[in-house]
Amino acid sequence: MDYQEKSFKRYAYVVEGMMDEDKLKKLGCLFVIKTGGKYIRPEVLRFIKNVSEVRPLVLVTDPDGPGREINAHIESVCGECLKVEAEKKDCIKHGKVGIAEMKLEDLKVLLKPFIHHDLFVDENLSLEDDDLYDLKLTGPDGKKRRMKLVLKYSIPYTSFKNVEEALLMLSKSKEDVMEDLQDE
Repeated sequence: MDYQEKSFKRYAYVVEGMMDEDKLKKLGCLFVIKTGGKYIRPEVLRFIKNVSEVRPLVLVTDPDGPGREINAHIESVCGECLKVEAEKKDCIKHGKVGIAEMKLEDLKVLLKPFIHHDLFVDENLSLEDDDLYDLKLTGPDGKKRRMKLVLKYSIPYTSFKNVEEALLMLSKSKEDVMEDLQDE
């Protein structure tokens, strides 16, 4: 999928940790992926690569050495990404440096063009709640079926909510998922 096609999709935001993810979600960012810090687990990196093939990535990492290393590592795997570059002085609180330390209002200003795009892009999400029920991803054997998808798509987590979010990030349709569940 070329960049022109991806521009009709919501962004996927890549952050370092849970506090960063929480801040972006509070600002309305729908698709957020955590790296877990500088040492990115292989399955997380594969998942980021898979997502980058269907939607544009926005790297929102800390303005420090490890943040720059994370950006470089992801771009070496996924190609050039959009980046949010926060001023270090705006990211310091109680001696800590990071996106999690920023004032929400300052982060909102930095993310404004991306959030604006996400609000107005005309992307129909690929799965409905009924689809997930029809695919038997909940209830008896739900975890076993989700595990097949976790392995197939390198989804970093197995909970229903995380698998649902990952399938939406990957723009998987009910038919795609059904086919992948039958392939195993």
